[in-house]
Amino acid sequence: MSTVIDTSTLISLVRISYLELIPKLRETVLIPEEVYEEAVVTGEEKALADATVIKQFITTYGVKITRVKDDFIQKLKGKINKTLTKGDEAVIALALQEKVKEIITDDEGLAKIAMALGFRIKASPDLLLEGLKDKLMSFQDFESFIKWLVVENRLSSIVAELYLMEGKKNAKD
Repeated sequence: MSTVIDTSTLISLVRISYLELIPKLRETVLIPEEVYEEAVVTGEEKALADATVIKQFITTYGVKITRVKDDFIQKLKGKINKTLTKGDEAVIALALQEKVKEIITDDEGLAKIAMALGFRIKASPDLLLEGLKDKLMSFQDFESFIKWLVVENRLSSIVAELYLMEGKKNAKD
């Protein structure tokens, strides 16, 4: 399944040292050029370690960096009456362009807009839960990753508790 991923998810998974989960769960991952610019180029200019890890991940796993065609940006602007950041706009426009059904984002605002446009949304904890269900990790690893998302301010403790309860159910199956 092809999916488009945004900067927030890349950063979240870098912070818990589990970026390689993405290619284990998704066959084709697309990143708009604008997301690459934001996550890697700007990140390297600011000497952020996350940027180097994301760049290495993209190279190692052959993640596709894709240019969004202007007509798809215009098409998106015609569908919504809201100004988006360049990265968010590019994520949704690329999903329209490539006819993908899923967007992976930890950005709540982007998720709401994408969902309203009919895309299926996944966030980092959803990927972790999927990895647990697929037996790519133990419940203890899942729990640790969820807790680290909280420590890194990538997930609220209340939402983390909900994922942990769901994870416990799946671990028993």
